[in-house]
Amino acid sequence: MRCWGAVLTLIALGRVAAAAEPPAKPSPAPRTACIECHSELDGDEGEPVKRAADDVHFQKGLSCHDCHGGNPAADPDDVVAAHDERRGWNRPSRVGIPLFCAKCHADAGFMKRFNPQGRVDQLAEYRTSGHGKRNAAGDGKVAVCIDCHGVHGIRAVKDPASPVYPTHVAETCGRCHADPKLMRPYGLQTTQPAAYKSSVHAHALYEKGDLAAPTCNNCHGSHGAAPPGLQSVVQVCGTCHTREATLFLEVEKKKGLNLASCIRCVVCHDNHAVQAPVDEMIGVGPKSTCTSCHKPGDTAYDSTRAMAAALDGLKARHSHAQDLLDRAGRAGVEVGSDVVALQKAGDQVIELRVLAHSFDRERYLASASTGLAAADAGVAAGDRAFRELKQRRLGLAVSLVVIAAVVAGLLLKIREIEGAGPGP
Repeated sequence: MRCWGAVLTLIALGRVAAAAEPPAKPSPAPRTACIECHSELDGDEGEPVKRAADDVHFQKGLSCHDCHGGNPAADPDDVVAAHDERRGWNRPSRVGIPLFCAKCHADAGFMKRFNPQGRVDQLAEYRTSGHGKRNAAGDGKVAVCIDCHGVHGIRAVKDPASPVYPTHVAETCGRCHADPKLMRPYGLQTTQPAAYKSSVHAHALYEKGDLAAPTCNNCHGSHGAAPPGLQSVVQVCGTCHTREATLFLEVEKKKGLNLASCIRCVVCHDNHAVQAPVDEMIGVGPKSTCTSCHKPGDTAYDSTRAMAAALDGLKARHSHAQDLLDRAGRAGVEVGSDVVALQKAGDQVIELRVLAHSFDRERYLASASTGLAAADAGVAAGDRAFRELKQRRLGLAVSLVVIAAVVAGLLLKIREIEGAGPGP
């Protein structure tokens, strides 16, 4: 029995130890002549082997010769045999990289072995991009696959350490697009990466950890990267900001306008340095975006001033009602249903912020009027609550006076009885 107990104890300890060890990475591809030789080399020649364990291709069972060709079964000391060009060995130039990667990634039959739902149109999409068009023309300096994904040690897109993981995309794009020397021949600015880092989108991604927040490729595309044209800016922004985009497009259709040349999202919100919107953007104040186009005397100027006044009025009335109800509730008056009813006014404040994208003064003011009615009802409810509170306090004061008078009377009666002494 003691023996069995010792055995069970050792088994249990072994399981605990195994559970404490971090899970091992998937085994890399089998060792080949390439790995045997390059594992003995230093510098750039040895780097591919050192990074093989992290490489998604090695983790799927592929190895050097699957990309570069050659003879993986050659003697590791026979460099010529290992690099046998008759067996497809090659090291592609930068211009040839897209076609090199596409040998597999554009082959639906091959890729289904690893992911039946995986995309195989990356090369075709790349050819539509500014990068791809220049690459096809022989420009070896534009971005190709390895500039974004890496050369060796290529990690899966969903790997947080991947250079194309959402939190690294701006940095990856910025390696080229923030380099003045590299961008100068193409006449491109280099301020975009820094501008993006200051934006509300970057704040959500980096500081709040919101991986759904947009970064470069959400607006420009990944393989088919290109700046959206004026005609499509609303559609691009509208992939996230659907209500605002719908309102914007509705007003164009409703009023027969083509606002492409003068008003699109970027005019008021910028493109890369998008800041959190504030209510002061509506109106004619110092923070207004409307006054960049509209000047005193035109109809739009008067409209935006009226819309701003309606928004400010509703916010002030809603705040007053909320303050009254909060104080009444803390004082002990039941105002729960009134607080719920007041939410309609708060909802209308939010609605007005969105409706600004409709540029429809009448619709905007009607919505403000609806919210104002709800806020007025909240103020009236707060006033009633305080009248009730005043009545309660008055009733309590009267009651206390009556009680005090009764107590005083009783005390006087007690003293009178005690002063009279015992009877004859």
